[in-house]
Amino acid sequence: MYVQALLLLAIEIECIFSSVVLKPTGNQYVKSNLQLTCTDESVDYTQPEWISPSSNKIDTFQPSEEGANCDNAESCNAEFGRYCQNSFASCVNGFCACQQFGIDPCSCLASLNDCHMIRGNSENITTATLVGNDPLQYTSCESNIATDTEVHVIAMVYGIQSPVYTNVNVNILNRNMNTDKEVVLVLVSDRLVFWEVNIQNNETVDRLVQLSSYQDEDNLKVDHRQVNAIDKPKDAPYGIGDDAIHGGKTVDMMLYLEENYGHVSSFTATETANSWNITIDLARNTMMQNTNPTVVFTENLQPWQTKLTLAWLQNDEDYGTYTCRGKHSQNNLQILKREPIVVQVPHKQNLTFYEGGVIRCDVTGLPKPNISWLFDGNFLNVSGQYDILEGGSLSISKVTIHEDGTFECRGDQVETGDTRAESIKVIIIHSVPEPPVIRIPEEDVGSYIAKIHINSTNAVEKFMGLHYIIYYNDQNLTTSSDNSVPELLSLTPSTLYDVHAVAVSMGGTSQESNHIKFTTKVEITTMQPTPRDIATSDVTVMMLRDVATSDVTMMMLRDVATSDVTVMMLRDVATSDVTVTEQVTEKPRSSSKKGSQIQLEINTKSMNLQKPNPWPKTRNATQKQTQFDNEEL
Repeated sequence: MYVQALLLLAIEIECIFSSVVLKPTGNQYVKSNLQLTCTDESVDYTQPEWISPSSNKIDTFQPSEEGANCDNAESCNAEFGRYCQNSFASCVNGFCACQQFGIDPCSCLASLNDCHMIRGNSENITTATLVGNDPLQYTSCESNIATDTEVHVIAMVYGIQSPVYTNVNVNILNRNMNTDKEVVLVLVSDRLVFWEVNIQNNETVDRLVQLSSYQDEDNLKVDHRQVNAIDKPKDAPYGIGDDAIHGGKTVDMMLYLEENYGHVSSFTATETANSWNITIDLARNTMMQNTNPTVVFTENLQPWQTKLTLAWLQNDEDYGTYTCRGKHSQNNLQILKREPIVVQVPHKQNLTFYEGGVIRCDVTGLPKPNISWLFDGNFLNVSGQYDILEGGSLSISKVTIHEDGTFECRGDQVETGDTRAESIKVIIIHSVPEPPVIRIPEEDVGSYIAKIHINSTNAVEKFMGLHYIIYYNDQNLTTSSDNSVPELLSLTPSTLYDVHAVAVSMGGTSQESNHIKFTTKVEITTMQPTPRDIATSDVTVMMLRDVATSDVTMMMLRDVATSDVTVMMLRDVATSDVTVTEQVTEKPRSSSKKGSQIQLEINTKSMNLQKPNPWPKTRNATQKQTQFDNEEL
């Protein structure tokens, strides 16, 4: 029993101290490039080895043997290589040659995927300025591979008198010729640099990336309206170009940038500078295609540590399970195919007010991204009137004025941590209302007034500011949408009118409605001869009529002193009853006349009175005929 216990304890101790550790850990989604390290942490470690998905051992990197063929090749001691100028160099055939992947064997500078570093600067794309016009020592490259994304790198070791900002002036040319081409600007530094980015002519940089071992929330000034996204990835590799002098991992950084953002179009580095000027010509001739073969190899970093490099994976068999074997154990992980998130949108879209609409957005990627929408910087609660369609577009059941603003379509890959988003400016447009239909019944036409009946299919909720304008001859009347029977007032009797109407809203003016012609009624004034005055034979007659009730008041006035007579006739329209009132006021006279006689004859059937403005009607009114016997009063 004692021996068995010791054996189990020994196995446990061996398990604890014999693990194989991978970094990064877990399944990895890869577009084309990835670097992994495997460490054998056992006490009696051995050099780990990598096994491919096809169960084959992956070979270690075989350096070039071109050292003897380089111009000005330097002799070296084969055992130590102590005469070589940098740590990348090895002694090959008696001459110094750089022996790392992606490094030119002669210059010891990065040479990767058509970006071949030189010591110097062609100044075609990027230039730097140093206070006092001190000479600058550049390391740069320029690629001619055509891609959908321009990735431009500006790198320096440190800034001038931090926290004084280093200006970066960005000028983008020919955007109108390549509207779909993305621009990524990468700012790299070994130490903390305060950057101030000035983008000229209201242009836009799609993504601004900062790579440095020192990150600070306040070390970047930029107009955020001109940058769609800012990335500050942690633990990402970085380099200043000449890693033999400045240190760093320029090749690893270029592979990282290509994997996550796109092929490096230009790279310009110097030790320090006050300001930078970069001109990105989107019409630049980039005709070459990337034809790099797949590269899979290992490098022995330490006797207990091995690095696996996967570059430009193209075939399905390159993906799968990779295994790292140590002396006592092994570990494995899945390399899965990744396609970067692509978000494609029209950046300006119109929606029609009060109608259903769709904001177009197409989101693709592998693994499949989670899609979300933001409005004015806040996440939308996708329920009720909002729904995300297959592919990413946002459906809106009924558009209101609240949708007038900036939307953002966003894709997130949880597995890779990748995020892409595009902004969309949504403009609400309003429909032009339909023309109304009008009618004017005959009974609604008088001598001075007419009623217009408006029939409309335009919903008040759909047409903001809806109202109607009625045109008649050389006049017009504006009426609100809730007044369906407006009145035309102060018309001229016996006049022909041509009437039409239009509907008006924020969307514009409708076409004309149907035209209607009508003639106002004839004006009737009732004034009849009355009995003569004994003295003057003058008679005063006044007729009053109430428009609202159509009641008629007829008064005839006559003064007794002057033989005038006062007679009042009232007629109730509803009953056609007539009331006659006679008032006689006597004054003393010298004559011996005894009094007055008044005779009234009222014919209620022969007098025609027309209903006044606004609604004319034909009625049988009372026509009176009054005869006065002007004998002695």
